[in-house]
Amino acid sequence: MIKSNATIELKNISKEFKNSKVIDGMNLFVKAGEFLVLLGPSGCGKSTTLRMIAGLEEPTSGDVLIDGENLQKLSNDGHVIAMVFQDYALYPNMTVYQNLEYALKVHKVPKEERQARIESVLGTLNLTEYKDRLPSQLSGGQKQRVAVGRGMVKKSKIFLLDEPLSNIDVQLREKARDEIQNLHVMNQQTIVYVTHDQLEAMALGDRIAVMDQGIIQMIDEPENIYNNPTNLFVAKFIGTPQINVVEVVLRNGEMTLDGDVIMSNLQLNLEEKKYCLGIRPENLSCARTRQSKFDLKVKIDAVIDYGRFVQLSVLTSDGTTLKAIVNSFDFIVGEEIYISLRQQKSLLFDCETEKNLYWGKHE
Repeated sequence: MIKSNATIELKNISKEFKNSKVIDGMNLFVKAGEFLVLLGPSGCGKSTTLRMIAGLEEPTSGDVLIDGENLQKLSNDGHVIAMVFQDYALYPNMTVYQNLEYALKVHKVPKEERQARIESVLGTLNLTEYKDRLPSQLSGGQKQRVAVGRGMVKKSKIFLLDEPLSNIDVQLREKARDEIQNLHVMNQQTIVYVTHDQLEAMALGDRIAVMDQGIIQMIDEPENIYNNPTNLFVAKFIGTPQINVVEVVLRNGEMTLDGDVIMSNLQLNLEEKKYCLGIRPENLSCARTRQSKFDLKVKIDAVIDYGRFVQLSVLTSDGTTLKAIVNSFDFIVGEEIYISLRQQKSLLFDCETEKNLYWGKHE
């Protein structure tokens, strides 16, 4: 039986453009059949990394290995790597069907197999009724689906996708995500998927590699990326609304925020100094009455009703803004309430190195 996927390994890869280092000593291993998402802000190097895996860019130093073999020595006849570009890259003078068929013709796939593959992909992507249209007669979402379909018909071992849903209407994105996920389940290809959309990454990836400034900051399963971020960058980049981060002082087993004690009896082997405390908005407890002597009195500055939940923006005594997610729909602007920041619900970071100190989940 022919193997339907392949491993990808980047060994100490660096990439420079005009003396500017875009990728800096990256090491990455993608398991055969894995769905890996490269996530990060614009300019972090994720698309450049994808292009190096595709062989469209040569690394300045380091090696790209496919199933242990150097990419430069690999003959890619379309069976190994397929790629979907952000800007569609469709042939304007070819119909949808012809766009899907072109690469199969070039690689001399028999006619009957070509037809079977194309009809299957057209059906999967709801493009059958558009198969005789030119790209100019399609919507942006339809063009993007054709681009995805062109990669699908190749049945390559490795499928690379560069921001494939960025030009699709919001209403279609969830459906398109499901189609890509189903494709992975059906074909078990190795997929590397580039996006700046954290929700997309969390929904799709077996693992997520969070990138910043050409460096992988953290690579792990979505749950661990969210709950145990390795540093402040990852903590802030993942999560909507963004994690609350406040400066606190640790001294004599007590933690203070703006001079108020918010935790005590802390048995920590940490230097007594300033730290950055992070707490997700859904983990910030809010109440109209004080539940603990360590609760902080705050004032509600804004209330946003999302239907399923309410987001509060609250101000501390020194004007620091914190966001909280609550289920109660009767909070009002200007009201004073109490919030609690508990150890087991929060993260502690070194303010200088920005590293997570993994300070435990015990009261």
